[in-house]
Amino acid sequence: DALRGMQSSPSPSSPSSSTPSTRANDALEVVKSESDFVAALERHASRLLVVNYGADWCTHCHKVRDALRVLRSDSSYADVAIVDADVDSLPFTARHVRWTPTVGFYRKGRLVDEATRARPTQVLDKIWLHATKDPDDGDDDRTKGVRGRVK
Repeated sequence: DALRGMQSSPSPSSPSSSTPSTRANDALEVVKSESDFVAALERHASRLLVVNYGADWCTHCHKVRDALRVLRSDSSYADVAIVDADVDSLPFTARHVRWTPTVGFYRKGRLVDEATRARPTQVLDKIWLHATKDPDDGDDDRTKGVRGRVK
């Protein structure tokens, strides 16, 4: 699995060399303002939206960003939208972020899960969990037999 192999890959030697303008050229959609974030939530409301909350100065954020780039090229995750959000550029949106990297998982515009101090394998596992089926649809095998017991 390509994403699991990202754990051992080195991070960029200079975190400050990655600027928002250069990040816009890779496979991840970059959110640069609060209004861009709201637009991304609306645009991707019909599928899983993964938001990578990070910062250019955060070395661990680069590892997660690299792993998400690899994931974008995996056709089995074609229906997953991935957005890169710099916590320094989005103070209101990122107000809940206490650690970087934090990865948020959104369905229908709502935060349904997050991974704090995220590691690439942790992010992959949560994407698999949330991308396989929308739990609100009721047809998810993982929730059969559980819905009646959970109040």
